[in-house]
Amino acid sequence: MSSLPLPAAWTREGLEGVGFAGFVTFAKIPVADIPPRPGIYVVLRAASTPPAILEVSVARAGSVYAVDDLQGRWITGTPVVYIGKADAKSGGLRTRLRQYARRGSSHKGGRSVWQLADHGDLLVAWVETPGQVAEDVEIAYRSAFAEHFGGWPFANRRR
Repeated sequence: MSSLPLPAAWTREGLEGVGFAGFVTFAKIPVADIPPRPGIYVVLRAASTPPAILEVSVARAGSVYAVDDLQGRWITGTPVVYIGKADAKSGGLRTRLRQYARRGSSHKGGRSVWQLADHGDLLVAWVETPGQVAEDVEIAYRSAFAEHFGGWPFANRRR
């Protein structure tokens, strides 16, 4: 199978155009029909205004980030706030996203989203990556995003 194409635009429509599905809130993840196979996922914020950032976090894992740090990481012009992966060893998309929905329980990546005042309104979308290593696809997506916007998505921190 050919590799997952990059979206024409870093928008919901652009992501849907390359096969992303779901677009559900974290609250809906436990009942969403998420495939148990490897893939990548994105977290989107529909509002186009800069977010209110909380000094506290509802995340269960990791420490709180400084508000100034998070404000400096904000990327305007895209709803994408995080790009993540779910490989076979993490149980695939279903397991990984359910961990994330439990506010970082066993999922420290992307925990900055839990300091957004509107975290309950964020949407999560996913796409399977059959025949590919999910981590490779995630890296390619983050790199393309950074090339376009001059930095990684707001909640991406490592590598």
